[in-house]
Amino acid sequence: MLRHSLIFKQVTLPEHPLGWPAPFDLNLGLKEVLLIEGVDLAESEALLSVAATLRLPVQGQVWHWGKDTARVPRSELYHLRRQIAYITPRQVLLHRLTLMENIALGPGYYQDCSVGEVFRQYGALLEFLDLGPYLSLFPPQVPEAVYFRTLWARELVKGPELILAALEGPLRAAETYKMIFPWLKNYLEEQERAAIIMGRSLKGFHVIAHRLLKLHAGRLEESRFLEQKEPPLTAFLPLV
Repeated sequence: MLRHSLIFKQVTLPEHPLGWPAPFDLNLGLKEVLLIEGVDLAESEALLSVAATLRLPVQGQVWHWGKDTARVPRSELYHLRRQIAYITPRQVLLHRLTLMENIALGPGYYQDCSVGEVFRQYGALLEFLDLGPYLSLFPPQVPEAVYFRTLWARELVKGPELILAALEGPLRAAETYKMIFPWLKNYLEEQERAAIIMGRSLKGFHVIAHRLLKLHAGRLEESRFLEQKEPPLTAFLPLV
């Protein structure tokens, strides 16, 4: 199981989406990017909230990095969540804190970093997401797209080993996804992290994915990308 970041074993979800296999299995490799396409926000959140250990399945087991999350002590579960980024359009920011204070919550609590230290350490990310002009404002004062980019920044400053993201919902955030994509691509490739990305249409993300699942006739049908990370041996024949 240590070859996987996440394993669902015969899982039935709370509010199990209609048309999904019940129960179902799902595995995510340690350095794998998995897309689940053709699903709406409610379906995405049903799966991702369980994957993020925020909810228990109705039945079955959920394993993270070789550990059954239903059996680990609460203190260890909190530590586990620090390694996971959970991002959906319905996540919320604390309205009494500025955007910068919201972003710095995790490092401030777990690493005793000040807001200034977080800004210095992650200034490049905040600039990349074009959050600089808004960092001193409060969440109700900023546009919807800025709010959503702040949710991404808050999760990404944790340096997560697993990213769980739903890219569909009430937000009309196509430009946000275009902005986030290059940074996300570099992070997943350079840091060799794992991710599950869910949404109705994920065509723009195919280039960074290893596998694609689509719901069809009550089954999750699989396609594979990038199966050969290394050139095939036949490519070296002219050199022999």
